Amino acid sequence: MAISWLADVLRGAGVEVVEEGDWLARSAGSSFSPVGVLWHHTAAPSSASNPHPALNICINGRSDLPGPLCHALVDYHGVFHVISANRANHAGRSGGSGPIPAGDGNTLMIGWEIDYAGDGGGGVQQRMTQAQYDASIVATAAVLDRLGRDSSYARGHRETSTTGKIDPSYIDLGSMRADVAAAQGGTPTDPPSEGTQLRATVGNLNVRTQPTTSAAVVASLANGTVMTVQCQAVGEAVTIGGNTSRNWAKITAPASGYVTCHYVETGPNLRVSACPV
Repeated sequence: MAISWLADVLRGAGVEVVEEGDWLARSAGSSFSPVGVLWHHTAAPSSASNPHPALNICINGRSDLPGPLCHALVDYHGVFHVISANRANHAGRSGGSGPIPAGDGNTLMIGWEIDYAGDGGGGVQQRMTQAQYDASIVATAAVLDRLGRDSSYARGHRETSTTGKIDPSYIDLGSMRADVAAAQGGTPTDPPSEGTQLRATVGNLNVRTQPTTSAAVVASLANGTVMTVQCQAVGEAVTIGGNTSRNWAKITAPASGYVTCHYVETGPNLRVSACPV
């Protein structure tokens, strides 16, 4: 199924669009039956003077992965560069998230690559611009309307990835879906995830699937990374410098999982609510 309607649907929603070359024919294979939209970040530092540094690679791919690598790239100014109307190599295998089933993510999802550094691409930490966020909300709502789906069918790559992807960084995905729901004229399918912004105080801080050092690592954060802490969980006792604590921070950004509170800037006793048991 080709999404040859993509540019027209985006323009109809008020999104600024640039059609990149023969995007209607550009393809990474034949299996494509999308049911939702997947959000990414490129890990490339963008700026007002260099608004789409990852555009070429998203079109042409890398030595290890042929292009196209998304269906549209969202540049620093919120402009949607439409790259493909067909299957793209952006999602890998889906582990399942919300209503999105497990399976071939490239078959299941339409992908936006939002062009910003995120958690440290090129040595730079960068959040998406307001223009990128606003355009992504409007575009996602318009495409989901076209697919006949609600906002729960919009996911972040870190929610579906089976290989520990952490994009898009520095964004609360529940809040983003709530804004998509509002743009669709409905009510949120899941509430925004509230959280406290706190920094990591050590490099290579492991984010784990459960509050224990034996749980799988889903991401590794750089020193100073801003984390969205949702609540404080009780888990495995960890001893650092003679101090022992069973407190773990449950975070929702830039990755979803648990980190020991020893390496959160407020120390082992976070000033956040306890996680539900």
